[in-house]
Amino acid sequence: MKLPYVNHPQQMLRALSAGIGKTAVILPAAFLTETALGLVTLGMIFYTREVFQLSPSVVGWITATWQSCYVAGCLTMGPVGESLRPRYSMILSAAGMCLAILGILLSRSVAPLFVFYGLFGLFLSLFWPPLMSWLSTDVEGPSLGRMMSRLTLAGSMGNVISPFLAGSLSALSPRYPLYVAAGLLAANCLFLTGAAVALPRIRSDRHRDGGRKAAEGKQDRSTPLRFPAWVGLFVTFTVLGVIITVFPMHAREGLLLSKGAIGAVLLVRALCTAAGFVILGRTSFWHFRLAPMSVGLGLLAVLVVVLTRLRTPVPLAFSLGAIGPLISLGFSGSFFHGASGSTRRASRMALHEALLAGGLIAGSAAGAQVYERFSMSVLGLCCAGLLGAAITVQLLLSRVRRHGVASGPTARGSSPARSRPRT
Repeated sequence: MKLPYVNHPQQMLRALSAGIGKTAVILPAAFLTETALGLVTLGMIFYTREVFQLSPSVVGWITATWQSCYVAGCLTMGPVGESLRPRYSMILSAAGMCLAILGILLSRSVAPLFVFYGLFGLFLSLFWPPLMSWLSTDVEGPSLGRMMSRLTLAGSMGNVISPFLAGSLSALSPRYPLYVAAGLLAANCLFLTGAAVALPRIRSDRHRDGGRKAAEGKQDRSTPLRFPAWVGLFVTFTVLGVIITVFPMHAREGLLLSKGAIGAVLLVRALCTAAGFVILGRTSFWHFRLAPMSVGLGLLAVLVVVLTRLRTPVPLAFSLGAIGPLISLGFSGSFFHGASGSTRRASRMALHEALLAGGLIAGSAAGAQVYERFSMSVLGLCCAGLLGAAITVQLLLSRVRRHGVASGPTARGSSPARSRPRT
């Protein structure tokens, strides 16, 4: 009687671990990584300004460095990601980012900051595309939207707490956000390693995005709306680059807000972005439609101009709160329409992440230049002009597609009416 009693807890643990699948591993890993990323991006602004006394334009270029390396990694490290199973790629990514942050903290001059921050972005490119491909495998339609919502909500929770946490920690020491970020990434590395070793369903998972060869013989049903969605993603995250890089400097030095207040107003934006992801995951009105994308960009243009003219925390929080769901709309449109029907999702997700980071680069680097030479108001008008141009491009892409469907033959047996994007 004693032996079954002793084995009973072990059997329960084995049964419990056998039932844990990839979603239970991916979502916590996404939360930890996004929290660490938020701590690093905002913490580095305070760190470089206070420890190294760098100008806003140089801070913008440092920020653009990791983003540029991230873009380069997404576009060039596909073979590495395709040769590794996603769990191993994510483990390597977390370990590499942790070491890169420690390198930043040990640097005593500006040049190593560029090197280690660039390595940080390069290792990050091994995390998100494999993760997104792994999670979205064989999922389409409303199920893809719900899956996307769970992933983006997990990441958004990291975005929710990281600005306020970074602001509070920076008030104690500009180094503290980086220390905490390194600790979170180390914990994530251990968590992923433990899951890969101890969980049977993770250990036996054989998913690997095989690239072009794996896609041969499969019918690609991608939607043409991915092209205007990608345009929207790029300009939306250009504005977000301004918000997360230039706005904290403007709020700190131009509006004389405290670090805690800056973190609090950015927290509101993150909360509203997370709420937007929840709503979009539970609805389908925006699936395969151009109008929500373009209307969202128009509203964002108005709000970013309003944001640059406000000077006190409460109105700033309301404005950033209204911007939040529009950020989630731009992200979700690209994620959903890029993945839908695709036979090579890792490549699509890499392109999605490259465009996202490219927008952050433009907002960080070019935005800092405009802010330093002119003013925040001028920068807001530039963002609005860019968003207006993007709406025009989206409409032109839709018009070209309609003309091609109306005048060309119907390919693969699909009717023009079903292929035409709805507006």
